[in-house]
Amino acid sequence: MGGRDLFAGVAGVYPDAVANPPDPAVVERGRRARERRLATGEVEIIPAVAADGGDVAMPLREAFEYYGTPRGAVPNYTNGFAVESFEHTAGFGAQEAAARLTVPFQLVHCENALVPPWAREFYAAVTSPKSELWLDSAGQIDFPDDPRLIEPAAALFRDVCRAP
Repeated sequence: MGGRDLFAGVAGVYPDAVANPPDPAVVERGRRARERRLATGEVEIIPAVAADGGDVAMPLREAFEYYGTPRGAVPNYTNGFAVESFEHTAGFGAQEAAARLTVPFQLVHCENALVPPWAREFYAAVTSPKSELWLDSAGQIDFPDDPRLIEPAAALFRDVCRAP
């Protein structure tokens, strides 16, 4: 079997940090948590998800329905998020990287996954060879474990990786 470099986005989230800048208070919270860790060794952790939302890294009900239930449970998963990560992740932007891709790009997404307009915007900005596959899904969390989504996405990736 041949192989080649490929960038694939499966139900990815492609934020635009210029159009949607981060909340300065969230970035500052992350900075303070990092400084506290450096001064005291204490790492401030919040839950990644919770049933009631609350002070969590992913305040989406759908995120809880996967990561907070047996469906997403794996032995090495810890429902925790280092608050200092907010210093860098809150302002993460993917959009500006699209035009810099030099390897083939494959987008797999659905209308019910997170922010389809961002996926379309990212795809449109990619100038390297690209292909897209839009699937039907109830939402974001179906992509890790629904064979109806996994099989067509995997087939698309295999085809591109086998191409000369």
